[in-house]
Amino acid sequence: MTQWILTAVSGWSPWLATMLIAALPVTESRASIPLALTVFHLSPFAAWGWSMLGNLIPLPIIFLLLPPILSAAERHAPRLHRFMEKRLRSLADKHQAAYDRYGALALAIFGAIPIPGAGVWTGSVLAVVFKIRPAYAIPAIIGGHLVAGVLIVLISQGALGALRWLL
Repeated sequence: MTQWILTAVSGWSPWLATMLIAALPVTESRASIPLALTVFHLSPFAAWGWSMLGNLIPLPIIFLLLPPILSAAERHAPRLHRFMEKRLRSLADKHQAAYDRYGALALAIFGAIPIPGAGVWTGSVLAVVFKIRPAYAIPAIIGGHLVAGVLIVLISQGALGALRWLL
């Protein structure tokens, strides 16, 4: 899959390619930062910054479009609605205990862990499913996202390389 993505963005500017890869739900910052550092040869700070911007593109889209899509599916496509509800409920059930205990802060903690399945896409969908007000959810998602990005740079650069970047 990495090769397909790299082929798709070949010829693009490094910063735009980094943003696009970061905006995709499967790759997000976990792939865009290492690729920006190794393939596009961006500095750690540029890789982090462009990846952070790109990964935030889906945030308002999900908050604005997912609720009306769910409502429209409920009215006009009951089978699709049942399918979506089942998938969203399964996702929510995995994270219900954390949300019950920490509220919107759970989105920040969840987003700060740079592992597959934990990112802006999933955090935004969870916020919509749990009906967390955007005024609380969005800052929490962004905060967790920024922390995860720093952790990915640290991991990608190694601790000493990252210290040179920070200093």
